[in-house]
Amino acid sequence: MILALALAGTTAHGQTAPPTVPALPPAAAPLPKETYLLGRSYRVETMKGTSFTGTLVSMSLDKLEFDAQEMGRVSLERTQIRRADLQGPAAAGVGNKPGYFDIGNGNRLFFAPTGRGLRKGENSLQAVSLYLIGGNFGITDNISLGGYVSVIPGVGIGNQFLLLTPKFSIPVSSKVHVGIGALYLRIPDFGGTLDKSYGAGILYGAATYGSADNNVTAGLGYGFFEGEVGSTPILQFGGQKRVSRRVSLISENYIIADSKAGMGGLYGIKINWRRTSLGLGAAYVATFPHDRTKSYTEYDGSQYVTTTRTYRQGGEFVTSYIIPLYYDFTFRFGKGVK
Repeated sequence: MILALALAGTTAHGQTAPPTVPALPPAAAPLPKETYLLGRSYRVETMKGTSFTGTLVSMSLDKLEFDAQEMGRVSLERTQIRRADLQGPAAAGVGNKPGYFDIGNGNRLFFAPTGRGLRKGENSLQAVSLYLIGGNFGITDNISLGGYVSVIPGVGIGNQFLLLTPKFSIPVSSKVHVGIGALYLRIPDFGGTLDKSYGAGILYGAATYGSADNNVTAGLGYGFFEGEVGSTPILQFGGQKRVSRRVSLISENYIIADSKAGMGGLYGIKINWRRTSLGLGAAYVATFPHDRTKSYTEYDGSQYVTTTRTYRQGGEFVTSYIIPLYYDFTFRFGKGVK
């Protein structure tokens, strides 16, 4: 009995304790299963059932941010997304280049309209060359209305110019937009009363190919005065190219379709910020070569003789080079502004 107890005690004291296993570091957070691509368009459905289409503009391990036309910027936790379906090729908008931001829907060049319209709720206030102020308002995705008034110093309100710019536009495809509209100008008679004025302007149609940032436009318009529409068409063509985050190059040109007339326009840059922009445009005017007829009368000693002579009038070209004659400052606001 004593021997058994002694042997048991010896065994207990000689037993080696099992080695201690060092604690492992906490596991890293699992990588997201879904693979998303910046600059691509997705149809997103949230866990709450909300759906929208937007361009993915930023992402992290736990968050995604989309630029949606109908909702603006939308930031979601990955856990809030039920599904996100890739929608075709990369969009040509702001999400296609990191750091680029929305600068509007491309509804104008400098002052000339394009075939693109304002988004619903996208509005802007604008000052043009100091003496013209006004704004444009997106009533729907297809209808916009603008108005401007001159602020000429020393001239009463009854003798200021008033400009209205209604417009209707529709998308034919993702890259082609067409629009029709009018530019109505109230010309005062400078008598100081609002009931004495003249109405003039242009009725136009325009087609635009491209995105809001990069596009070309061609248009056709007819002038009118006091209800009578002219017979000579005015051709418009121009374009915009965004060359960096902040700078866009713009060309805006008009041709009066008459052999004795000519063309003119603006060319320059637009400096962009998220809500504001500054346009600076140099100007040019060119006349076309054409035949001119001149009659003169002289006395030959017995009678007066009228002689008619036709000669070729050369064309002329005048430009302000890089000196801006046109400038505007625009502030964008409203729910339609991204």
